Amino acid sequence: MQTFGCRQAVPAILLIASLSMSLPVSANPPTKERLPLMLSGSGCDSKETELNSLLQAIPGVTGVYFHRIPDHVLVDITSGTVRPADVVKRVNDAATSWQCKVELMQSCITADMPSASAAPHHSE
Repeated sequence: MQTFGCRQAVPAILLIASLSMSLPVSANPPTKERLPLMLSGSGCDSKETELNSLLQAIPGVTGVYFHRIPDHVLVDITSGTVRPADVVKRVNDAATSWQCKVELMQSCITADMPSASAAPHHSE
């Protein structure tokens, strides 16, 4: 009777061992980030197709959305694959000849703190 219990335990142990070896150590999904890019310059409007192609060609860019916010393009990226500053630099390098400039829009949360003004503020 004792050998019957051992025969059942060995396959169960092997199954558990094989499952634990096949699971990834870290199963965290990649983090997505949305970049609000502000477009400025007279050439931006006519270069939407070129901007879209350029952005889609950057590794780590997963989505490009025009016309959701006026004079902006929203770009979804996979964090860790591409940095926001690299996206902006790559687009600006190509857009110089188009009379178009792209900047990462700073929100009140991500913007740098303003420097203290030497002049006192007056309210009326």
